[in-house]
Amino acid sequence: MQQKLIVGVDVSKATLDCCFKPSGVILQVNNDVKGFKKWLLELKLLCKSPEAVLVIMEHTGQYSIRFERFLRSKAISYCKVPAIQIKRSLGMIRGKTDKVDAVRIADYGWLRRDSLLADPLLQEDIEELRMLLSLRQKLVKDRSGYIQRLKEMKAAGNCQACDCQVSIQQQLIAYFNKQVAVLEARIKSLIDSSKELADNCRLLRSIKGVGWIVAAYMIGCTDNFNRFRCARKFNCYAGLAPFKHESGSSIKARARISHLANKTAKTLLNLAAFCAIRCDPGMNQYYHRRIAEGKQKMQCLNIIRSKIVARIFAVIKRQTPYQPFAVNIINPTLKN
Repeated sequence: MQQKLIVGVDVSKATLDCCFKPSGVILQVNNDVKGFKKWLLELKLLCKSPEAVLVIMEHTGQYSIRFERFLRSKAISYCKVPAIQIKRSLGMIRGKTDKVDAVRIADYGWLRRDSLLADPLLQEDIEELRMLLSLRQKLVKDRSGYIQRLKEMKAAGNCQACDCQVSIQQQLIAYFNKQVAVLEARIKSLIDSSKELADNCRLLRSIKGVGWIVAAYMIGCTDNFNRFRCARKFNCYAGLAPFKHESGSSIKARARISHLANKTAKTLLNLAAFCAIRCDPGMNQYYHRRIAEGKQKMQCLNIIRSKIVARIFAVIKRQTPYQPFAVNIINPTLKN
């Protein structure tokens, strides 16, 4: 059996710093096609079979997209790991350079070479969907900033309707509205262009509280539900799963969620939960019953979010729309 070659890559905007394990060769190349070809020549000197190679990288947003596409074109496996996961595995460290980071990433991959799994191939439409949703999130955030600023100015009485500051910000808000609408139209057309994506989006929207933006984001962040095996795994990823906080006999805190989570997914599911409480009689009765029992509102809201995720994964697994059950009004705990 051929020994696996681990390549730790520290990705930056201009360069790729690489460390090959177990040979210990260190190489820096440009983050472009010319640099990728130089990297590939060095790789072929160390390993003849692409199947025995695993490239380890940190999540760096768009800086690694070109390199990922190059690796896929050459049938070379790669694995993207959260930077905090690598950092916390190193213990106490001092100093930081791109070269040192590449060595540390390679060491991390080499020690876990038997347990690390290569990332699945990402479909082009899923990749584009992610980028469109990310841009929409940025535009919505910027628009919200101007809207809030106008509200504060009007509340303080520091502006008039003809004020230049007001007119400029109103124009910016109108511009953002227009561009967000353009992005949303593109997202819808992208989903409709794929039967698999369109079918899954339709199934998700059959759930009370799940609109098409939530559905599109769930499809994008789960790689069309190929990234997570079950709802419990996604709840952990999105920061919905509570964890115990105990130690010996002195520390007995209540279970709490972790802040290491996908905050965007959590925010969207939060909006979906509020909508479900308003529109779904079963969710509404469950929420208010738990509040009447003395439970905290955020704890009850988190349960509603988890229930929505469970329904999302259930309809995708069954490939049938969600069918709400009737609730006994006298005793909400009983189903008719």
